[in-house]
Amino acid sequence: MITIKEIAERAGVSAGTVDRVLHNRGRVSKENEAIIKKIAEENGYVPNLLARRLQQGRRLLLGVLIPDPETEYGYWKQIADGVEEARREIEALDAFIVFSFFDRHDKKSFIKAGEVLMEQGISAYIAAPIVADGMRELSMRYPDIPYVFIDSSLPDLNPLWDFAQNPIIAGHTGARLMCMSPFKLDLVITLQMHKGAFNGEMRAAAFNEAFTRLSPGSRVINIYADSQEEIYSALAGNLPEDGSPFGVFIVSDQAAIVCSSLERLDCLNRSAVVGFDLSAVNREGLLSGKIFAIIGQRPRAQGHDAVMAIYNHFMLSSEQKGNFSAPVDIYIKENIPESEHWL
Repeated sequence: MITIKEIAERAGVSAGTVDRVLHNRGRVSKENEAIIKKIAEENGYVPNLLARRLQQGRRLLLGVLIPDPETEYGYWKQIADGVEEARREIEALDAFIVFSFFDRHDKKSFIKAGEVLMEQGISAYIAAPIVADGMRELSMRYPDIPYVFIDSSLPDLNPLWDFAQNPIIAGHTGARLMCMSPFKLDLVITLQMHKGAFNGEMRAAAFNEAFTRLSPGSRVINIYADSQEEIYSALAGNLPEDGSPFGVFIVSDQAAIVCSSLERLDCLNRSAVVGFDLSAVNREGLLSGKIFAIIGQRPRAQGHDAVMAIYNHFMLSSEQKGNFSAPVDIYIKENIPESEHWL
């Protein structure tokens, strides 16, 4: 059955022109209108998208595989909000979305959550591949189910689309921001949650390379910690003993948690903290001056655009695929968006 794109190609006009004719949404020349209607009629175009899909006997069910939105300081909720926004746009068009949540610390939890989606007969799924081994295993178990990555990437897998931020560019940006802090920093600590996490390792390595190049003679120490007490202990064992200023580069959304630990250690006033994601607590940290800068990656847009990419692929026969890197947004105290819509 012919699509708007195919009608446009045959008529030698834009898809927008075809849409205006078929849905009476604007003025088009009589000549183009006649050509478009003739092509549509001869090829059985059904102008109502839902009617066309029902005529084809097809149903689109999308899965979303992410950590629980109530965890990790609101970051995953922002992604889920973007998915929900897209769901409302397509809910009348025979397209549906189901969520399944996993514990990022547990490969078995990831696999189980993925299996829950597969059992529901999904057409494709959106995944945050932060449990790398789990994602690899899931893709091997279900090789015929296409998937899209959000939040982070895995270079050895082949998603239809990749909406993750480029971790190397993000790490380099963090280094540049750290060099702009009000302190002369001889020491910077990079904090990661998990060893072997692709996104975190790449961000930290890129930061290390760029900062030592931009600030010759400075040291970078890499530490791993997840819970608040682990972060406190790891920082306490690596701070400069002479009372000099230092920086902390956090590769995840835990900047506010780091600031709490630095306050307990009575050294927040001599630190420059740079982290990721403008969650509610990180927003407060920026406004109060505890956090120097935050790098954003538009989680709402990632969730929304991932859904719409799959929808367009299945429903509108869009052939566009590839890497749609999330932007590297920079937030300081003076430019925080008032509305989450812009995140």
